[in-house]
Amino acid sequence: MVLIGLPVFAVVVYTIAPKQNGTGQSTVESDAKLASAPVSGLAPTGDIAEIFSFLSEATQSQRDEKERAIKGKIVQWKLPVYNVSERNGFIVIQTKSRPGIVGTFCYLKAGDAIKQYVLSLRENDLITCKGEIAGTTMRSIEIRPAVLQ
Repeated sequence: MVLIGLPVFAVVVYTIAPKQNGTGQSTVESDAKLASAPVSGLAPTGDIAEIFSFLSEATQSQRDEKERAIKGKIVQWKLPVYNVSERNGFIVIQTKSRPGIVGTFCYLKAGDAIKQYVLSLRENDLITCKGEIAGTTMRSIEIRPAVLQ
């Protein structure tokens, strides 16, 4: 029983834990640069929402290919809050996945000013998250690093 439980636990942890991107360094180094960086035309709707939806008929290979295509792009998306947590020195805002809108994990650098604001957020509040697409986790887009606009 224990031998079966350990591999299942490892798979769950691997699926939930954020993926590392090389050395962990981003192509955009500071919040100031990120805030003024031009954004791509990528939207949280349409093709991205369809491919990463839990009800999607897309295959894992199709999701992997789409992830490679969007990784590194700068996006600015207005999305509804689902949850807020802290992870590895980041404040993480998880946004809701709804029909036609992809869910995200928005990774903000933890600082006192932003932390107070983020802690006041409630489920369904709208945020505008701007950042670099770092990959995907649990069919959601990871935006890391990110700033709120």
